[in-house]
This record gives sequence, C-alpha cells and structure tokens, in this order.
Amino acid sequence: MQAGTVQSAVSALARCDLFRYPSFLGNCYGRRHFRHAASFSFSTLHGFSQGQGIGAVSSHSYDQRHDDNQEPSRRNCHHLLRQTHSTQLPIHQTFSSTKRHLSTTSNNSSIGVLSKKAATAPVDYPTAQRFWALPPAIGIHLSIGSVYVYSMWTPGMSKLLGVITAAPNDWTHSELLPVFSCAAVVLGVTTSTFGEWVEKVGPRTAGMVGSAFWSGALLTAAAGVETHNLPVVYLGYGLLGGVGWGLMYLTPVTSAMKWFPDRRGLATGIALSAFGAGAALAPSVIHALVESFAVAPHYIGDCLLTSGGEAAQPLVELTTLSDGSQVIASNSPVGEPGTPVVVATEADVAKSSGLVTTGPGVYEIGTGDTGIAKAMASLGVLYGIVGAVGSRFMQIPHPDWKPDQSAISKDDGNEENLAKSDANESFDSNNIGLPASYVTANTRQFPLLWFSVFGNATGGLALLSSSKLMLTDIFAGVAPDIVTPAFSTGYVSALGVGMALGRFGWSAISDVLGRQNTYALFSLGIPIVGMTPYLCHTVVDMTSRGGGGEAVLPYLITFCGGSVMAITFYGGIFSVLPAYIADLYGQKYAGAIHGKALTAWAGSAVAGPMGLAYLRSYSYENALQDLLHEVEAHDASALERSFGVCISDKEAIQNLAKAKTLTIEKLLELAPANTVDPTPFLYDTTCYVAAGLMSLAALSNLAIRPLNLSKELKNLEEGKRIKV
Repeated sequence: MQAGTVQSAVSALARCDLFRYPSFLGNCYGRRHFRHAASFSFSTLHGFSQGQGIGAVSSHSYDQRHDDNQEPSRRNCHHLLRQTHSTQLPIHQTFSSTKRHLSTTSNNSSIGVLSKKAATAPVDYPTAQRFWALPPAIGIHLSIGSVYVYSMWTPGMSKLLGVITAAPNDWTHSELLPVFSCAAVVLGVTTSTFGEWVEKVGPRTAGMVGSAFWSGALLTAAAGVETHNLPVVYLGYGLLGGVGWGLMYLTPVTSAMKWFPDRRGLATGIALSAFGAGAALAPSVIHALVESFAVAPHYIGDCLLTSGGEAAQPLVELTTLSDGSQVIASNSPVGEPGTPVVVATEADVAKSSGLVTTGPGVYEIGTGDTGIAKAMASLGVLYGIVGAVGSRFMQIPHPDWKPDQSAISKDDGNEENLAKSDANESFDSNNIGLPASYVTANTRQFPLLWFSVFGNATGGLALLSSSKLMLTDIFAGVAPDIVTPAFSTGYVSALGVGMALGRFGWSAISDVLGRQNTYALFSLGIPIVGMTPYLCHTVVDMTSRGGGGEAVLPYLITFCGGSVMAITFYGGIFSVLPAYIADLYGQKYAGAIHGKALTAWAGSAVAGPMGLAYLRSYSYENALQDLLHEVEAHDASALERSFGVCISDKEAIQNLAKAKTLTIEKLLELAPANTVDPTPFLYDTTCYVAAGLMSLAALSNLAIRPLNLSKELKNLEEGKRIKV
C-alpha cells in the first residue's frame, strides 16, 4: 500500500467542508454542499463497517455533475480519493492524520468574505426569505443618494471667500455645475466599462470598492474646497465620485433583479427608492452640518450703496481697482485702507440663513467660513462607513436558484400569475439573454431606448443640480418671508422624497402596465416643465401690482408640487429601466446592458446642468444690460458714485461684472423703485429646451417594438447579425 498516497488523500479530506466546519449543517456554505458531503459520509461509513480502509470509498459516491462548481480543494479531494480507490488503510491509522490536518489547513483554504463565492446564497435558499437580500442594497443606495443634492453645496461653494456674497476670486455657478456633469460622465464610463467586472467579482467587492471611492471623493473635494483649488474638487467629486457612484449604483440593482426575476420592477424599485431616500435625507443633514461649521465674516461698516444715502455713522469709502474688485479707500474713516472687501445687499443677507446679524454693508474677504469643507469631509466619513457595511452583507442567488412558484402564487394570491410565470419560465431565468455587444450593435431598440432616457433625464437633472438656486432665484425676491434658506432646504428634501416615491411606485406600476406604457406616462412632465416660465411671469406680474406674501403661496405650491411630480417621473425612468432592459433582452446580461444604457444618463447629466449654466449665464448678462439701461435713464451718475466707473465705460463695467462686484441685486439698489427684478426669468429658455427634449424622448419610446427573444438567441447561436 502507498502510505504517502493515502496521506495525500487524508490531507485533501481535511480541506473539505465536512471537516472544515464542525457545525457545517448550519453554515450557508455547508448547506450548499450537504448532498455531496452526505454522499461521501455514507459511503465511507459503509466501507468502515466492512473493515475496509478509507481507500475503499467508491468514486461513484461523488456527484460528477457538480465537480466543476467546487472550490479547488474539493476537486483535489475527489481526485485523490479516486486515485486511492484500491488502497486499504484501517480507520485507527487515518484518524490521527486527519486530526492533524484539520488545524493546519482550515485557515489556508478559508473563503474571503468579499468574494463572489461568499456572497452567493445556497441553491435551496427559501424564496420567502429573499427580501432579506434587499436591506444591504438599501444601505448602499442611501449613502450614494446624496450625490443628487449637489445643489446644496453650490451656493456656499460660490462664495467661499466672501461668505456673505461672492468675492472677485470666488467660483461662479458656470464653473461649479460642470463638476456634477463630470461625475455623471465618469458614472457612465464606469457602468459601461465595469459592468461585466461587477458581475465577475460579485456585489461585495464591487460595493466595497465603490464605497471607498465615494468616501475618498468627498474627502478629496473637501480638501479642494478648503484650499480653494477647483481642479482638486473636480478630481474628488467629479472623477473619484463618478467611479464610486457608478459602482454603488450598479451593484445593488443587478443583485436585486436576480433575486426577483418574477418581479423585476418591484425589486429595482425597492433598491432604487433608497437612492431617492438618500437624496431626501441628505439636505437636512448637509444644512445642519454647514450651519454648525459656518463662521460669519468680519463686518466693517455701511457704505453708500447699502445705506440709501442715509446713515447715522460714517460710511466706508471704497476704491474700485482695474480688475473690478473693491478695497477700502485710503481716505476711508472706517476700516483699514487697502483691505479687500465685498458689499452685501439686503437680499444677500436674507439668503445667509441667519449667519450674519449685522445687516447689509461691507465685509472683509477671507475672514469667515461657509462650513462647506468641514461638512463635506464629515459626510465622506459617514457615507464610507454606511456603504462599506452594506457592501459587506450583499448577497446574490445561486446561478441555479429559482423562486419557488408556490411561494410566488401564495404571495400574489393569484393562480393566473403562477400560470404566467410557468409559461415564461425560460425567459424569466437569470441565465437567458442577449449579450451587451450584440444588443448595442445589432438592435434598433437600444438607440431608441437610449434617447428616451437621455431626453427625459435632461430636464430632471437640470432641476436637481440647481434646485435650491432655482427656487431662490424665482421666489425669494417675491416672497422673502416664505422662501427662507430653511424652506429651500425642505424643497430639496421634498424632491428627494419625490424621487424615492417615483423609483418605487413607478417600477411597481410598470409590473402591471408594462414598461413602455409606464415610460409613456412620463411625458406628463412636458407641460409641467413647459409651463413653468408662464407661472413665473404671472407671479412677478402680480407682485409688481402690489400683490405678494400669501397671494404668492398658491403659485409657490403649484411650482413645488409640479417639480416634485416631475422628479417622480425622473426617478421612475431609472427604476423601470433595468426591468425594461431585462424584458427586451433577457436577464442574463441585463447588468452589462444597463451599464451601456446609463451612458444616456451621463449625456443628459452633461446637457442638463451645463446647458442650464450656459443659458442662465446668457440670460443673466442680458438682464444686467437691461438694468444698466434702467439705471442710466434714472440716474446716470449713480453708478459712478457707487462703483467709481462711468456708465459709458463698457470695459470697466465688464470687469465689474466678472469680479461679481456688479450684480443684479446691486443694480436694483440704484434702479427706480418700480423696476421688475429679472432674476425669476433666468430659467425661461432652459425650461423650453428641456420640454422639447422630453417631447422627442416620448416619441422615441413609442417607436420601440418588442424583440422575439427566442429568435434572436437562435440567430446569435447561428452566428447571424441581422439588425432587428
């Protein structure tokens, strides 16, 4: 007898689940291989009862159908046992060898908790317990959902130096909004490039990597804000944040759909509603953190522009430099000459959320703190922890797992649904579907679906990226007592709630109405967006005739309610999309196809925020020119008294505007009392363009025709590439 060969067999046995886990019957990995372990155990006992050695175990006691699915150590065990088939060794001589190997091999063959194997549930996992796979996915999406409330950061980031109002070297909204677009582009690249990698490594590894990127993104962006370095902000929030966003978005969605092949819409709705919930919770948290860390700038005194020509105390004299910035004049009775300053109007103070109590006037640049950097860093740590914990407990079904049909029928209380599920069993399988490369290159449905997502998402992203700014611009001037910073924060949270409800509600409704019909309902957002300019003009016209306050409230409620409804459509676009894809192309490669389709979202994230920034900037410049004409007609010397430049000096006025020294708020101080504030009209063009894109998206969705999946699979197997 070859003692060395038997020793090798015993070493392999020690690496089997049966010996590695004393309580393996209660272990998820042990249950998965119970049949194989039991088969081996009974065969071994039979050999022992006959007085034979361990080598007498029959090789047929192993289920050959599952050999390829076993870990390497188990395959080695099977192989060596077959080699020693004719070998005889009494049991008392093998027991001590086995015992020694238990302690030396168990650690070496342990499974990493983040591996795909560790995240895979047993093949007999109860259908009734599959909902327990959703809480970790919800945790991941809660942590990444705050990416949608980027508008909570931009007001503070646009006045980091001036704090109370923008200083000459502060960043503009046109410079800040592309940060969100950059993150969205990287999201699209990430989901498109790493969709198959996510499927390969499993949800735990992908989620953990995504959490690390998202946490690092906020910490890096916080460093950029603290040092006033815009490229670092782009690197953090734009690049690292986009990668983290993509991985943390894709991982829970694909995992949830695998657990619910019979209810794909419901599964993605539950997972993605947490994304909206994260966006709903984040504004209040951000607002509280920013307020706790914010520090008011040093108040120097009143000036001619803000005093209205009447002041009981000496006014601060200012000098305007060639670049448009202002400093305290050498002959000023108040303040240190040469000190860089900003001038805050009553409107600026009203937007400061109670940070300053000294009122309008002159403030020293660089003496305060918006609190943005510290708040962003705090959330980076918090979200990193939440995402990591959720990733650790992510779980996916075994490739051969299928939901128990009787459990589905019992849950639904509908025998017809069971029959439908049985009829479509082959197409509900997680192992049926068209590859992503085939879908994107050989089907007409994909580009139509892509544009449907792009057009619908553009308007929603324009609103989400600038929601707080838009509400303040449109209604803060006509209803300052109602539209406070706290109200604006609540509005952003309400949009998050709407997105959460839309992601869950519309996805569940799509299981009944169908995906295409549900997408068709999203066209109801077209009149909401297209009629917004009319609403704004009506409110301004009413207040200019003496109305205001409570009279504005119905219009404000209409605006906020319409915005929330439009955002539910936006949320529904993405919660219905994975199920839409799976219905069209099958579930097997739905994750990879979903990643390709999300490039449409990346495109809309560029077109939406950056388009809004460009159109708003264009409208702002036109509004400044109109106000300058109003001031010139009213008092041509007013501009020279306040800013030290002649109204006919176009270059000097342009420098003042670039330095944020000349603003709409300051020109309104010099204009006639009945001058209409043009700020609410800055978004008219944006709304019209967004409504047009949404109309084209609705037509694209209606043009989609269902695929004959069985025919396409047959064509694919035969090597045909026929565009359908």
